[in-house]
Amino acid sequence: MFAILVKKIIAVCLLFGLTAFTADADIIYFRDGMKTVCQERAWEEGGQVKCEYGGWTITYQKADVLRILKTTPPKSKTQPEKMPLSVQKPAPSPASPEKIAVPKTKGTAFYDPRRPFKYWSDKNSKHTTYQEAIDALAEKYGRSSEWIQAHMGDSNDLEQIHRNLSEPTLSPDIPASNPKISNTPGIVFYNPRRSYPYWTSETAKHKSYQEAIEALAELYGRSPEWVRQNMGASNDLTQIHQNLSQQLSKGTSD
Repeated sequence: MFAILVKKIIAVCLLFGLTAFTADADIIYFRDGMKTVCQERAWEEGGQVKCEYGGWTITYQKADVLRILKTTPPKSKTQPEKMPLSVQKPAPSPASPEKIAVPKTKGTAFYDPRRPFKYWSDKNSKHTTYQEAIDALAEKYGRSSEWIQAHMGDSNDLEQIHRNLSEPTLSPDIPASNPKISNTPGIVFYNPRRSYPYWTSETAKHKSYQEAIEALAELYGRSPEWVRQNMGASNDLTQIHQNLSQQLSKGTSD
């Protein structure tokens, strides 16, 4: 519990320092909706994810991390870091949605831990949790929560977030990048002899099939039903991730 609290405090501190370190700064997205903007690079090492910031190395548990958005070039030419699988940007649709006016919220923060309602999606729309704020933005823009998170950008300025959402530069139907496929050769998705029978990665283990499907749905930004339809019949965990990643690249919808 203490580690989770420390992670959130660090993530908030790094978020407020975003304006100073937006160039060449890797971003760590966590499963609880938080994110950390590193001053320099982020990488996986063993069962941990590490983040370089201000001459320090901050360490998180890999199981808490959803994905790492890489923006910094690898330091070694002989051992380049693996980048997430990119989804090719399709040509814009001729029928674009009606443009929504950007609310006048200059200088207002999307997240401020000192406020009673920490998350604001508008000056008149205030929320206690990150997910509530994302859902409110999704309703305003007529999009899914996954689309909002993929297009809102990394600014904490509420007006800039609305500007990003009103003039999106990414595809309206797919996330910015595919999750990196876990290298899990020989590991099975289901084994009844394990204390946690269902695994979605080497560090993400679940008691029930439904928990595992929901974990995959969160990882790939799709619904549990989409995961069931596209994961295939294999019990090999690497093959399941490959199936889901390929379907995500094709832009298959829920």
